Amino acid sequence: MHDLAVVGAGLSGLAVAREAVSRGLDVVVLEARARLGGRVLGHRTPAGIYDLGPAWVWPALQPRIARLVAEAGLTLFEQTEAGAFVFQDASGRTQVLPHGYAQEPPSMRIVGGITALVEAVARSLPPTTVRLQHHVQDIRLGDSGVEIAVQAPDGPVALSASRVVLAIPPRQIPKLGFAPELPPPLTARIAATPGWMAGQAKALALYDRAAWRERHFSGSAFSQAGPLGELHEAGLPGASEGALVGFFAWSPQWRDAHRASLHSLVAQQLGALFGDAAGQPREIIVQDWASESFTATEADQAPLREHPDFRPCALPSPWGDRMVLAGSEFAPESGGYLEGALAAAEAAFRA
Repeated sequence: MHDLAVVGAGLSGLAVAREAVSRGLDVVVLEARARLGGRVLGHRTPAGIYDLGPAWVWPALQPRIARLVAEAGLTLFEQTEAGAFVFQDASGRTQVLPHGYAQEPPSMRIVGGITALVEAVARSLPPTTVRLQHHVQDIRLGDSGVEIAVQAPDGPVALSASRVVLAIPPRQIPKLGFAPELPPPLTARIAATPGWMAGQAKALALYDRAAWRERHFSGSAFSQAGPLGELHEAGLPGASEGALVGFFAWSPQWRDAHRASLHSLVAQQLGALFGDAAGQPREIIVQDWASESFTATEADQAPLREHPDFRPCALPSPWGDRMVLAGSEFAPESGGYLEGALAAAEAAFRA
């Protein structure tokens, strides 16, 4: 029997596991995907790693992130905002403004992407701790702990642990089987909590060079026409290649309806915003989180119009003594951010 089973190998789940291992506990992390990170995902090129999930941190406001970055020996760099900003109205007409998204404190990125942060936490765990492609099906409360039914690549696996931490998007939790069942009001509350990023999608456009800089554009834009609504420069320090990243303004349903032409529509919009060269990327990568079954559910197809009121959720007896909910959506502070994922991990371990 393990001391602790963590369901989900995103940043929060891995952080819980790291803390437990550092206290000498026997820990297993069960991840349904074939990779680490959950909603943290990077696209690798010879120049480095580009974020397709969360990309920015604010160490001046996020002490846990600042501490973890320092412990891991990672390098931060400021989000590029120098140059002209483009506004595109609903008719597709563009207006060039002298500046755009500059913030104080500035948005920061990590060399190696958020993936480097996740990998740094994972390296602190014993090699056999994380089990990929281990999809938890059912969780049953036993006399001395918790019995976990898992679908693994080679077939069903039964595991047991004294305690469990669920570090998965909230709406994935009701998809699991529980014995005894969770109280219906609690299940309804969890199901009503949106998964952060679950309905979103990002487009990454890569170029041999950042031609928009030659025209003194920052790479930042806001569009009411779509398909992308918010865009930023995504280049890497010291890299000769250029990159732009955009968040889709179109709903998951609209994205699905235009799936066959989505890449060309993105390219057309980039050309309209930043010039003809920007409309000819060598590659466009679209990461649609709404189509990821381990991230999104049908309820996540409705776009979020504001930051949800994320908050902790304590489980009643008899589950409260054996199971804790983690993940950024259950954070005591900074819910929906990477800082919240770490705050939730701290709270889960204390509980």
